[in-house]
Amino acid sequence: MAVKKALIVTWEYSPKIGSIAPACETLVKGLVAQNIKVDVVTWDDWRAYMGFEDRDDVRIHYISAPISPASNTITFYATLNTELERVAASIFHESPVVPDVIHVHEWITVLAGLSLKSIFNKPLILTLYSLEDHRSHGATSPFNESIKAIERKGVKAASKIIVFSNFMRDGIVDVYGVSKDKICVMSLDEALSGRTAEIYNEIVEQDQSISVR
Repeated sequence: MAVKKALIVTWEYSPKIGSIAPACETLVKGLVAQNIKVDVVTWDDWRAYMGFEDRDDVRIHYISAPISPASNTITFYATLNTELERVAASIFHESPVVPDVIHVHEWITVLAGLSLKSIFNKPLILTLYSLEDHRSHGATSPFNESIKAIERKGVKAASKIIVFSNFMRDGIVDVYGVSKDKICVMSLDEALSGRTAEIYNEIVEQDQSISVR
């Protein structure tokens, strides 16, 4: 069965400017070009009053941070995930077309992805743009280890991990001990031309064949 709809959960999406927004938007444009409906759930305090907007054939749902300021980064993103999960769950319950896959971006949205995968029994895709080991230069404080624990859970639970460099693929293999076969390295040009849709379809077909057995 071809994927008809994808749910993208990301902490950053255009026009919010940052490190992952351009790549995430390129990936979404590639899906739309393959006639896949896309709902994006993202954090944007400035646009949260809108609820959602339809832009470039994509429905973008905005949330605001439920607790701000928070006592620490882990608390902040944990509470942010509850709001991401709430809005994403409403898409499953209220949309006429239910998402076939859940695609989360960075460790910041992994907790929401894990819950949604468990509740709705849909394949989870994870895109990582950096690793905590890279960002912290291997620091092992409780703070760093907490983030690594979230990354580890996401890497383990994902049906497929998408990255944009061999450096990221090799880092994930080295740090978390997963097989290279679980990781797909693609360029932004490939994402724009439909490679992501191909990965989605492969994963859904695999899931269906496993469930039939």
